[in-house]
Amino acid sequence: MPATYQEQYARMRRWYDRFSTLAQGRPHDMPSENYLDEIYAFFQNCHHLKEWIKNDPTVDARIQRAVEAHIDSNRPLRLCADLCNSLKHLENWNRSGEGPHFGRKQFGLALGPGPTTINLQYEVETDTGPIDAFALATECLEAWDAFLTGNGLKS
Repeated sequence: MPATYQEQYARMRRWYDRFSTLAQGRPHDMPSENYLDEIYAFFQNCHHLKEWIKNDPTVDARIQRAVEAHIDSNRPLRLCADLCNSLKHLENWNRSGEGPHFGRKQFGLALGPGPTTINLQYEVETDTGPIDAFALATECLEAWDAFLTGNGLKS
């Protein structure tokens, strides 16, 4: 059975769920760099959903052509595109016109009788000011859900 955009959507959701637990606090059981990798993986998988939609033969060609316009008309997805491409190519991209890049990181540790937990607040710096990275991730997920629902690809 050929791969479909639903596989990439589900993968993006799993990375979002990992990011969510990190934003809320979870057991601290690996080096801190791994948590950053999970955040980066969300934004990369989120942006790459467009390629899966565009290349999925089960998706109508009209919808495939509409993907880029949807990203261009949606600030969170434009920022996500820039972050993803910057991570991929080791140079800043500016599709959004806002020059986004990852900024301040604030780790929190909770110590006590139970397991040590960690949370991470990460900012995305833009020309118009900082944005909480998890809030941006949530807006990206909502933007994809609206696109998929609006085009009959998700109920």
